[in-house]
Amino acid sequence: MDDYRELKNKDFFDGTAVEFMKNKIQNSDIDFDENGYDDFGTSLEVISKVGAIILFIYKNYFKADAHGIENIPVEGPGLIVANHAPILPFDAAMIWTAGLVELEKPRFIRTIVNKSIPGIPGGSVLVIRGGQIVGCDENVKKVFENQNLIVVFPTGAEGDVHTIFKKYKVDKFTVGFMEYALKYRTPIIPTCVTGSEEAAMTLGKVDLNFLGFKHLPLTPLFPWLGLLGLVPLPSKFDIYFDTPINYYEEHPDAMAEPKRVRELVDGLRSHIQGMLNERLGLSHQ
Repeated sequence: MDDYRELKNKDFFDGTAVEFMKNKIQNSDIDFDENGYDDFGTSLEVISKVGAIILFIYKNYFKADAHGIENIPVEGPGLIVANHAPILPFDAAMIWTAGLVELEKPRFIRTIVNKSIPGIPGGSVLVIRGGQIVGCDENVKKVFENQNLIVVFPTGAEGDVHTIFKKYKVDKFTVGFMEYALKYRTPIIPTCVTGSEEAAMTLGKVDLNFLGFKHLPLTPLFPWLGLLGLVPLPSKFDIYFDTPINYYEEHPDAMAEPKRVRELVDGLRSHIQGMLNERLGLSHQ
């Protein structure tokens, strides 16, 4: 079986979906040693089991569709830059899944996670065994040297608690991702995700320092139902990948000019905002 659409509901309970995801991951662009681990400590067994759960959510809960999937490079490094809504990275998980199951040659897309997550009990194991990375120069350089992909959400902490009242208004981007793209001469794939705002349904935020997070969301269910309240609401997800942009080729000297880097970042933010506006018929800038 090569098409995830052929999977039946029972396949997610009898191990078939786990084997399906294991096959996709093994045929992707990351390499595992004889013990089933890659250079970052990603566990093939763990990520296959977790991946089957995420695929069920992708296929049956969010009923996700990927558009412009051909814009993901067949090989080589790249930065997928997208809008972000929920504090929990369900949008990242959907993009990761699309890279594995929608492409003829699967690609394993790593997410740069919040630096505070490894400090949460069990968080470090979850990040490492799950194939994700903490954002630092060493990790990013290693991913690109391995010719792999990274997805980033440059709205930072503000994007983590984006409220439904600012639905699909892309907040100001941080500049770090653009510096990486210029430094490592890596193309950027502009991407937008719809459905995530409705799934998160963030009504507001509480400012505090909890396990390294600066804010916690207020939703119709959280904190009233405890951690169960962070489960996303059912919402149709659509992911749109646009044509890659090689900023280094177009602006080879930009790294020496912080103001120029900021201009490039703001231009990309506007581009992704325009993608959202086009897909949703929005008019705000």
